[in-house]
Order: sequence, then C-alpha cells, then structure tokens
Amino acid sequence: MTTWDEFRRIDRGGTIISKQLRFDLSLGLKQMVKSGELWVWGQGGSGQLGTKSNKVEDLPTPSKSQISFVGIAAGRNYSLAISDDLRVYRSGVICNQQNDGIKEFSRIEALTNIKAIAVGQSHAAAVNGNGEVYLWGNNKDTQVCPKKIALVTKPMKVTGLNTVSIVQVSCGEGFTLCRTVDGRLYSWGRGKWGVLGQGDERNRNIPSLVTSLPFTDIVHIDAGHSYAAAVSQEGELLTFGRNTDGQLGHGHKENVLVPTPVEAMGAHHVIKVSCSRGEKGCFTAILVDTRVVYMVGNGTLGRLGTGESKNLLKPTKIPLSFFNKEKVSEVVAGTTMCHALTVAGNVFVWGSGNVGQTGLLEARRIRNFATERPKKIEALPKGRQVTVLSSSCDHVLALVENE
Repeated sequence: MTTWDEFRRIDRGGTIISKQLRFDLSLGLKQMVKSGELWVWGQGGSGQLGTKSNKVEDLPTPSKSQISFVGIAAGRNYSLAISDDLRVYRSGVICNQQNDGIKEFSRIEALTNIKAIAVGQSHAAAVNGNGEVYLWGNNKDTQVCPKKIALVTKPMKVTGLNTVSIVQVSCGEGFTLCRTVDGRLYSWGRGKWGVLGQGDERNRNIPSLVTSLPFTDIVHIDAGHSYAAAVSQEGELLTFGRNTDGQLGHGHKENVLVPTPVEAMGAHHVIKVSCSRGEKGCFTAILVDTRVVYMVGNGTLGRLGTGESKNLLKPTKIPLSFFNKEKVSEVVAGTTMCHALTVAGNVFVWGSGNVGQTGLLEARRIRNFATERPKKIEALPKGRQVTVLSSSCDHVLALVENE
C-alpha cells in the first residue's frame, strides 16, 4: 500500500499514470483511484447530472454514461469527468450565457491527456500532463483570460503560466487559483474581499504569484464562492478572503487579504480542506492526518455536523463516533450540506437540502429536511466502494468501483 509520504513524493515529482491506476491531481488527498461507474444525485434542472433529463434525483442513481471515469468535478450547474483514457466529458450549463442543453456526458474534443479538472460557479478548468492549464466559461472578471470577452465557449490555454508547471487548479466565483509542481500559488480574476491572497482587493487579469506566502510548499488548494484555503506540506492550514461567517477559522469575522495560518489548527497536520460553494452561510470542512474532520463557520441547519446548529468561529471536531467510527478519506462542502467519504468507501452527509442533494431516503418524506449529525447514505450500491466524491451547490457526483 502506498504511504502518505509516497503520495507526496509522487505529487512533487509530477503525475504518475499506469494502466490499472490513475493519480488524480484534482483531488486534495493524493490518492490512487481505479476507474469507476459514475453515480449522481441532487439538482438536475440544467442537465448537470448527465442522466439525459432535467429531473431532480433524490437518491443516488447511476448516470446514463457507459464510460468509466477516473476523475470528477461538480460545479453550480455543470459537471466534468475524466475518462480512463484521460479525455474530458461535460454535462449541464457552465453559465447562463451558454445554455446548449447538454443533458448527458459529452466529450470536449479540445482536451486530451488531462490529469486534473475543476469547476466553479460559472467557469471551469483542466490541467494536462504537460502542466498546462485550459479555462472556459464566464469571463466577466477576467478569471479565464485577459481579453474583454464576456464568455469563452471553448477551452483556452492560459499563456501567463508558460514558465511553470501546474498540478492543481481551483475555481471560485470570478477568480482562479493554480498550484505549481514546486508548491507555489498563482491567482487571478476578481480580487474583492482579498480572495486572490495578494494583500489587496484589486482585480488581476493575468496569473500572479502570491508572494505573501512564507514558504513555497503548498500541496493543496481550494476556492470557495468568495474565500479560499491552502495547505502546506507541513500540514499547516492557511485561509484568506471573505469571512462573514467566520469560515476562515481565525476566531473573528474580518476579511483576510493574505493567506494566514489558522492558529487553532496548529497542533494538527491538515491534509485537505474544502470551502463551501454558496454566497451566504459559508463554512469550511478540514481533514487532518488522523482522518478526523473539523468544521468552522455557519452552522445553520446542521451544516457543521457537530450535533448542533450553532455558528463556530474556530474549528471544532466532529466525533469519529458520528461516522460509525469510520475514518474519513475525503470531505467535500456544498452550499447547505457537506459530504464525507470514509476509508471503508462509505458516504456520510450532514446539513440540509430540498432538491435531493443529501441523497437520503428520509429527506424525500420531510419538507425542509436537515440533520445536525452525519448520516450514512444507504442508497449507494451495496458491496461496492465509493472511490471519489465531488459536491457543488446542489448536486453530487461519486465514482463507484466497477463490479
């Protein structure tokens, strides 16, 4: 079995691909995954579930695609997936200006040899095996390209990163973050609230190095709606941007303009962070190396999973007993709900949802359903592990190991 340190060495050295296993750089955890069957649930009104319809799916259901995938990314009304031959497929609507009615996963011809993908509120990204970044979608804030183009309909190579090799990209609302193979952070787009981490609120129309970081060993990044987070190789968590709900974890609600260490997590080795996707009611999910989850921010309707619906200004642990004592391997924040994937391959959810995004049977029977504690999603196929999980505002994607 590959150890955590070995995964790190793989990441620092680049991407490794074999016929049996795929190293998916879009995941915060450096995890080897087999190709699997795509299951979906939640809002399908824009065709984002890829089920050939606009129907809401209250429970996990297999997509209509016959393709085996190795990577997935869910956006607001849009979904991306990487096939086992490293091509990219899309379903849904990337932004309101482009409504082409795609209701099943269709290949994006321009993208090949893709190792990482990401989707934000209205733009998307892909990274190929050469470390090159391609972006498309809403360009109102120049988060895609510096040209004055409102909508970029096809993947466009980011030329401002020609001298570096990118291994991860993350898309927020009007801004883009990229991580280089040697652990540096670049940002561009809308700078409001300090989401670019540049020490001010100015917009930037080309990728700009975040020079405020005290080190250059960032191993994971995540962009939420209007704030962002980064994790260093030493396991330190840094957050920046909008902080209306205390979701940055610094014990206050003031915006933060540069990546700043979360002191409350100083005694822990953080390996993954997930920022919520909504404009309001923001919260952050944090995973540490002991496979325990910490939550911070807005706790309305149970979205922090601690057993109470109160707000928290500092990260608080979800007891492992809430996950049936299963250790967690992945955590993904949505808008009003949060999902966790355990080492055993089970999926738990907490928070609220009225368009099927919780994936729970009981949510179909209870109006305005909410749960303050994680609940296991029982509707996923028995005897088959979930290997990858991705969540957006109102829908969820999961890869389930092939039979």
